[in-house]
Amino acid sequence: MQTFSTQMRLVFMYAFLSLAVVAILWAALPGSRVFLQSLFLGMIGSTINGAVLFAKTWRVGQAAVDPRIRARGTGMLQRFLIASMAIYCTIAFPQYFVLSGVLIGLFLIQLLSVVTFLIRSF
Repeated sequence: MQTFSTQMRLVFMYAFLSLAVVAILWAALPGSRVFLQSLFLGMIGSTINGAVLFAKTWRVGQAAVDPRIRARGTGMLQRFLIASMAIYCTIAFPQYFVLSGVLIGLFLIQLLSVVTFLIRSF
């Protein structure tokens, strides 16, 4: 589990770095602010989803080691609700967000996880 937590810490570091890059681009490029706002919203949702999945996976790993700890699922409903909330905000406020940016941002943690785990395997 220590390797897993180290890798997830690295993934979250890259996620927060990419959030900072998008925030800087938002300030520097006023012409594409709507897309960057959408991307930022999706990335925040993705980061929260990744944190929920990490916490649930960590708890399942602890339950495998210690029988007193009870695992309670993988948090799928919470992750669906977070993604749904991001999509709802996009649909409710079309003047501030576009769907393409939110959808791209929602896949941030998955993409970063795959890349960091592939780099580690080599």
